[in-house]
Amino acid sequence: MLKQNREIALAGEEALDALKEIEFILISLHKMGSYYAEKPGALEEYQKATTDFIDEFSVTQRLAKVRAIISKQFDDSLGDDDMDDIERHLSNLKFWKPDQPLNKINHDIELLEISNGTIQQVTCKLNELLVVYTNQQDEFLLITFHNPVAFKGISAIGAKVRNIYEEIDPNLSQNLKHITPVQDWRSYCFKTSNDSESIFTVVAEGYSVEKI
Repeated sequence: MLKQNREIALAGEEALDALKEIEFILISLHKMGSYYAEKPGALEEYQKATTDFIDEFSVTQRLAKVRAIISKQFDDSLGDDDMDDIERHLSNLKFWKPDQPLNKINHDIELLEISNGTIQQVTCKLNELLVVYTNQQDEFLLITFHNPVAFKGISAIGAKVRNIYEEIDPNLSQNLKHITPVQDWRSYCFKTSNDSESIFTVVAEGYSVEKI
C-alpha cells in the first residue's frame, strides 16, 4: 500500500452522507428481518420484499455513492503489478455470475462456539438466511443457513438462546410437505434451554459460522 493511502481523511459532510446511506440500508434490512422472522413459512415473501426493496429504493446506486465518497480519497497510482491499492485489495473478491451463483460455493462448516448468546438480526437473501449472533465473549458471529426452504420465529430478535439443535419442528414440517420435498433438508432450532420450545427454526441444507 502506498504511504499516502495508509491514512485517508473524509470531509465531515461527505462522511455523514455516506453514513446516512448505510444507515438507511442497514436499518431497513434489519426491520425487514425482524418483521419476517415472526411470520412462519414466509421465506418467498421475504425474498421478494428484499428484492423489491433493493430495486425500488435504488440500493445499488446508494452503495455506489458510498463507494465513490471513500474511493476518491485514495491515490490511484499503479504499482508494479499494474494495479492501484484499491484494485489490489479487491482482486480476490468472487462475484455472482449467472452460470456460477454464489450459493453453489462449497460451504465448509467452521466449528465456532454458538451457545449461550443473543440473536441480533435476521436477514434473508436469495438462497441464504443470515443470523447475526453475539456470544458470551461479545463476539459477533454470522450464521449462514444455506438454501433455506422455510423458517419461523417467536420474538426471535434480541432473544437469548442456549444453542442450535438439529430437531424436527412437527408443525413446520407438516406445512412443508405441501410445498416441497424436504428429505435433503434439516431443521435447526434455536432454544433457550435443552427442553424449551424453539423460538426460531430454520429448515435448510446446512449452515456455516464465521466471525464478523
